[in-house]
Amino acid sequence: MKHLALKRVSAVAVTVVLLLTTVFSLSVFANAATFTPRLSAPASTNKYYYNSDYNVFQKYGYGLPNCTAYAYGRAYEILGKEPKLSWNGAGQWYDYNRSNGYYKYGSTPKVGAIACWCYSGGGHVAVVEKIDSNGNMTLSNSEWGGRTFYLTYANKNDSNPGGNSWWTFQGYIYLIDSADVVEPAPVSYKTGIYKVVVDSTLNMRSGAGTSYGYVTSVSNGAKLTVTKVQSAGGYTWGYTTYNKKSGWVALDYCTYVSALPAETTDATTQPTTAKPTTQPTTVAPTTAQPETEPETLRISPEPEQPVTNATTAQPTTAAPTTQPTTVAPTTQPTTAAPTTQPATVAKKQGLGTGDINSDGQINVVDATIIQRVLSGFTKLSAEQTRWCDFNFDGSITIDDVTGIQKYISRTF
Repeated sequence: MKHLALKRVSAVAVTVVLLLTTVFSLSVFANAATFTPRLSAPASTNKYYYNSDYNVFQKYGYGLPNCTAYAYGRAYEILGKEPKLSWNGAGQWYDYNRSNGYYKYGSTPKVGAIACWCYSGGGHVAVVEKIDSNGNMTLSNSEWGGRTFYLTYANKNDSNPGGNSWWTFQGYIYLIDSADVVEPAPVSYKTGIYKVVVDSTLNMRSGAGTSYGYVTSVSNGAKLTVTKVQSAGGYTWGYTTYNKKSGWVALDYCTYVSALPAETTDATTQPTTAKPTTQPTTVAPTTAQPETEPETLRISPEPEQPVTNATTAQPTTAAPTTQPTTVAPTTQPTTAAPTTQPATVAKKQGLGTGDINSDGQINVVDATIIQRVLSGFTKLSAEQTRWCDFNFDGSITIDDVTGIQKYISRTF
C-alpha cells in the first residue's frame, strides 16, 4: 500500500508540473501573440500618456514630450496595469529595476522591452516595438523638450542600439515574456477599399516607402480606394487618393473592407513607381509629422529630470514602495552642450529668491528653469542666478530644485 501511495503522489506531482509548464508556455505565447507595436504617436486622448491619474510624469509636470513620460505610458499600455518603474530620470531606470527585481533584464533585445541608456547628468529610455527575422529593430521614443514621438532603427546585435555614441547602453527591461523575434502573421494585401485605423492620422507619401516625401495626413476612419499595392521597407503600401491628393499609404495601418467596384481599373490611376533620385520637394505642414524617421536618425540627449516627491511611497496599486534616493550630478555634461544658448528669462517684478521668472509666484516652472540651468540649456542674469539659490547655501544644485518642490507641496 505504501508503494502504491508513493506512485500516486509521484503521478500527481508530474501532472501539476506539466500543468504549470503548459500554463506558463501559453502565457508566453499569449503575450507575444497579442503584442501590438506602436509605430505612430499616441492620440492626445490616450489615458496612458496624457491622463495624470495614470501617468505619474504627467502628474508632476514632466509629461510629453519626455522620454520617461512616454516609456512609462507605453509600459502602462503594454501591461494594462501600472508599471513598477522608476519615477526618476531615465539614467536611473535600469539600476532601479535591477535593485528591486521587479522585471527581468538583460542585454538581448525582446519585443516590448525598454532599452536604457545613461550618461553624465541624464539618460534615455525607448521601447522595442518590432524585431524582424533579420534582427532589424524598431524602437519608439520621445525626447524632453523636443519631439513627442519618433522611431529609431538598429540591429539586435548592435552594442548601442540607436543611441548616441557618447551614451552608455545599460540593457533592456523585459516588461513581458516575449520571444526575441515576434513577427505578425503574414497578411495578403490586395487592391480594394480600406479603412484607416490609427490613433490620430496616417501619413500619405509620394512613393512607396518612408524615405519619400510627405503629401498629406489621412484621418482615422477614412475609407480609401487602393488601386495598386507594393511592398517596400518592411511595409505594404497602397496607392490611393484622399482630399484630391494622390500618394501611397502603409496598409499595415488599414483594414480591408471590400473589393474595388467593377468600373475601377488600374489603368486610370497607375502612379510612377520609379524611385526619384532626389527627395520630392513637397514640404510637410507644420501640424503633421512623418510617421517614421529615416534610418540615419539619432536620439537627442535627455537631461536628468527628478520628479516631484519622487522619494515618497508609490501609489498602493502595484507600485514600488520607495524610490531610489540617487539624484542627478550637479556637474553639467561636457558633451551635450547646445551650440546656442536659449534666450535669457525675462525679468519682471517678482518675489525674489525662488521666483526665477518673476511672475509673482514660486511654482514648478521655477524648478524647471533651475533644471535647465543645471543642464546648460538656459542662461540667466546675475540677479536671476541669485534667485536660484533657494536654500541659501551659496551654490545652485539639485537641492534648490528639491527645495522648491517641497515648498510647492508644503512637505518640509
